[in-house]
Amino acid sequence: MLAEALLYLLTPTPRWARKHGFLRESIAIGARHARQKAAWAPHLENSCRVILAASDRCARREQALVLGSGHGFDLPLEELAGRFDRVTLVDAVHPLSLRWRARRLPNVALATADVTGRRGPGVAVPREPDLTVSLNLISQLGVASGDPESGRRDDRAAHVSWLQARSGTVCVIGDVERTVGDSLGAVEKAEPTDWSVVPVPVHSEEWTWRLAPLGEFSKDLEITSRVRAVIWDAA
Repeated sequence: MLAEALLYLLTPTPRWARKHGFLRESIAIGARHARQKAAWAPHLENSCRVILAASDRCARREQALVLGSGHGFDLPLEELAGRFDRVTLVDAVHPLSLRWRARRLPNVALATADVTGRRGPGVAVPREPDLTVSLNLISQLGVASGDPESGRRDDRAAHVSWLQARSGTVCVIGDVERTVGDSLGAVEKAEPTDWSVVPVPVHSEEWTWRLAPLGEFSKDLEITSRVRAVIWDAA
């Protein structure tokens, strides 16, 4: 708890991001990752693999844009920095661990923004990126700030429309369904995410993320996510 309190004090964060709970959620994710490194590893490895596969599709590699960079656990940052002239990481909060990692890469820039543009400054793209990655955002838009489901759907649709307007290659990774179940596999609750707004991709795959194994939130229940990754190229 002391470490988390220090992170809350020391992490550079704009007032709007603190107000809407983005910093608190970021710190909680970092602590959860520290406890569940082994359970999360396959998901993180799959995310990195798909992002690099998307970068392979780029004929030009001047600019890569990552929305929802977070802690960078699921981001092959060093590899992207070696492939692109410039990599821009966008999020409401840039944790200290990611800031230290990015400082060693002179062509990596951090941009603080709200991808919806409703609570803080929107995403400013100085030029059309060759690769745009939406990383674990599509199911999380509006969650930290407590938006109702109708507002979250609107945010998802607006986010995907924004992605469709980008040139180059687009990669979207996010939850399709989050399930709460017991140790015997019986499902207590399933929460699907509407992906109908996502265009038909040239590549799609899914995997399971053991988000909260038994003992993380409950000794009797665990939370798993079915994650989907899609890639498409601009028309």
